[in-house]
Formats: sequence, C-alpha cells, structure tokens
Amino acid sequence: MDAVMKRAARRALVTGSGGFLGRRLVARLRANGWDVVELGRANGFDLLSDELPARAGDLVFHLAAETGVPDSWDNPARFHLVNTHGTVRVLDACRRAGASLVFVGAYIYGVPVQLPISEAHPLDPNNPYAFSKWMAEQACEWFARQYSMNVTAVRLFNVYGAGQSDRFIVPRILTQALDASAPDIRLLDLEPRRDYLYVDDAVDALLASESSGGYRLYNVGSGSSHSVQDVVDAVFAAVGSSKPVVATGEKRRNEIPDVRADCSRLHADSGWSPRFSLEAGIRAMVQESPR
Repeated sequence: MDAVMKRAARRALVTGSGGFLGRRLVARLRANGWDVVELGRANGFDLLSDELPARAGDLVFHLAAETGVPDSWDNPARFHLVNTHGTVRVLDACRRAGASLVFVGAYIYGVPVQLPISEAHPLDPNNPYAFSKWMAEQACEWFARQYSMNVTAVRLFNVYGAGQSDRFIVPRILTQALDASAPDIRLLDLEPRRDYLYVDDAVDALLASESSGGYRLYNVGSGSSHSVQDVVDAVFAAVGSSKPVVATGEKRRNEIPDVRADCSRLHADSGWSPRFSLEAGIRAMVQESPR
C-alpha cells in the first residue's frame, strides 16, 4: 500500500535544497506527501553543468542562487552567471520535460516611491544581486510566454529564521545576543526598515503560488515594516535579556530606507496570508536555536 501511495504522489524538484529556505521547503513537501528530489551541492548537483532530472508533471522549485548584497558587489559576474544563466538552464529543462516552475526571486524595487510596494511598482535593481535576480525573472516571463509554460516568479522580501547564516541581520543580532562571551551587540545602522518574513510563512507562500496557467508574479512579505532597532528589541524580549548596542551609523552602498510589501495579489489568488508577526517569528527562531 505504501509503495502504491508513493508512486501516486506528485513529484517536486528543489534546487538549492540544502540551503536555509530549501531545507524547510523539502521538509514541508515531504510532510504533505510529495515525492521530493533534492538538488544541491550536498548531493553533488551543479546548477551550471548538470542536467535537471525533470519529467512531465513535475513541479520545480528553483531556489539555488548566490546570495548576499555585499558579496555581489565584489563578484557581480559570478552572481549573474549562477543566478541568471543558471535559471535559464532550469527553465529550458522544464520546457523540454513539460514541468512547471516556481522561481524564488528577490526584492528588486530599489528605493520605493510609495508604500506598500505592489508588483506594479517601478523596478530599480540597484545592486548586482538584485540585478541578477531581475534578469532571471525576465527569463521566466519570456519562457512562460514563448513556450506556453506554467511559471511563477516570487519576489521574496527579507526572510529570516533558525538555520540562516549570520551574514543576515536577524541571525546576526540573535547570535550576538545569545553569545555569553560577547559583551555587546555590534551593528552598522539601526535605522533602515525592512519587511521581515518568517521562514514558515515563506514556505507557505511558495506552496500556494504554483501557476495554474501561464506566468504569475507575486510579492511575498509580511506586509509590515520594522527597523533594525525593532529587531534588536524583539530579540531582547525573546531571549529575556539585553546587552549594550554599539552602532557605527555606517550606511551601506545604495541603502534603502524603508520597505513594505503589498501581498494582496497572492492573497486574492490563493488565500495566503502571513501567520507570524516579527515578535512571534523571532520567538520561534529562538526556540529552534542552540543555546
């Protein structure tokens, strides 16, 4: 009976399956009864040289990418190669196999001219990472239109959660808060505001976003804006202690002052809404973090 059920299960391929978001997505898919094929560095998959083992009816979640805005300034060609050309290779494999694709994109709006930010907001990919994701998204729309493929592009805002690298701001703050040997928390600028999305909400959105026909584009965020200081305060509340905060005030290149997503399109199409506030997400993150 189990073998029959397994054969009947729909198959999902996840590139970047060993990453922070990929691991959560794989676990959720399996819990929901999907047959999952993991494609990541840990199991020897190379996005730029290996063939995607897609077949008709598969749903491919394409998460594999170079990430990190500061790193992208140092190596823009690498980011373009992996994030843009790598996505074209995935699209072409889906085209040949007859598979559907959910592409995990990024924030590409630059400094907002209005808040909240809808999918119709003008684009300004003002760093090499955003530029590479924008070009990949353009390829998604082109393939969907020209080859009548089912493709969804998801513009994720600032996802956070347990297991994320401390190159990112929320785990960086939490790591310092939990480190008994760290006398304070050291940061650059406490003012920038972002739309922080808890990882489980992001996974819910990916599962809700599959296109039933043609090209779909969705913003995915919490719909709320919080400063770095707000994150610090939420971390202190979650861990039950505080430390001095030392902020240099240094501004990042092409800094964006405030971000807040309008996610009404995905809600209208699927019913998805975020379940976690910033405070609830950070409490969940603390519970999963090693102490």
